[in-house]
Amino acid sequence: MLTVQTTTLNRECLLDRPDVLAVVDFDANPGERPTDARHIVTPLAADTPYREVWTSPSGPVTTGTSGAIHYARTDSETIGSLILEDQGEDIETLAHRAYAELLAWLGQQNHQRLWRVWNFFSDINDGEGDDERYRRFSLGRHRALRESALPEQALPPATAIGCEAAQVFLMFIAGAAPCEPVENPRQISAYRYPRQYGPASPSFARAAKVNNAAGGALIVSGTASIVGHETRHEGDWRRQLDETHRNLASLTQRADVAAAPAALRAYTRPGVPADELIERIQGHWGRETPVIPLRGEICRRDLLLEIEGLWPLAAPGAIGEPESQPADTTAIRT
Repeated sequence: MLTVQTTTLNRECLLDRPDVLAVVDFDANPGERPTDARHIVTPLAADTPYREVWTSPSGPVTTGTSGAIHYARTDSETIGSLILEDQGEDIETLAHRAYAELLAWLGQQNHQRLWRVWNFFSDINDGEGDDERYRRFSLGRHRALRESALPEQALPPATAIGCEAAQVFLMFIAGAAPCEPVENPRQISAYRYPRQYGPASPSFARAAKVNNAAGGALIVSGTASIVGHETRHEGDWRRQLDETHRNLASLTQRADVAAAPAALRAYTRPGVPADELIERIQGHWGRETPVIPLRGEICRRDLLLEIEGLWPLAAPGAIGEPESQPADTTAIRT
């Protein structure tokens, strides 16, 4: 089963390992796209030197490219990225193009089922009302998913964050079997939000279980201080964090997952202190919990942060763990 760790190990050393599907770096100005499909540079600034390494025990890793897609796969899963340059074209058009290309390509692969998608694009909160770029992006994504006949019950977890780079950047995970979506009883499903949030509701599940012969995981979407469909604690990042933790606890309880998270990402707007944020997150989930804090614009203007992660469905070490761990692979500590 695919799993993730945080590390400061040298990227080249990591890419030499036979079980590595992706090494994910973070850079607000990513520059030229790497030629190795397993090296993914997310266009966000990180407040720490850590990178993610995604590994799988499911056989040899093969890589390739197709159009705007770079990918790596094993017998059990595919992980990849899709990048479109944003030269001022309508974001709805770009979102539709990106998802249409991804879904058409997946339809020709063994791993046709989306398990997770990350979405990053610039100026996410620009525009008023239905002209806001996030709402326009959601509309383009919705059209592509509808054209592919993907039902709401099969939507994958997702995150959408604003970045500085002039691109539409998707990172994705896919498998042969469908994911099992998990919704939060404290929240309305995002794809059923009322009209006030735009002409098309955001198309994602709050979380999903994924399983194969090697084990399973709960993959959790970007989760924020929302109860029902309304933002709570506007302007107070500490209270928003507490509400976010309550939502994450509700999700993991609904999924019947008791294990600690294998890794977390915390996205924040400027002004949220990274050291205190990490201290509070690790105070809640455990001092050894790996956390990567990233700077970006949250999809709602009144939200200051959101958290996502991966939880094992079995005891730590029981799924997807390489036979020998890198000696200095470490969690972020305060």
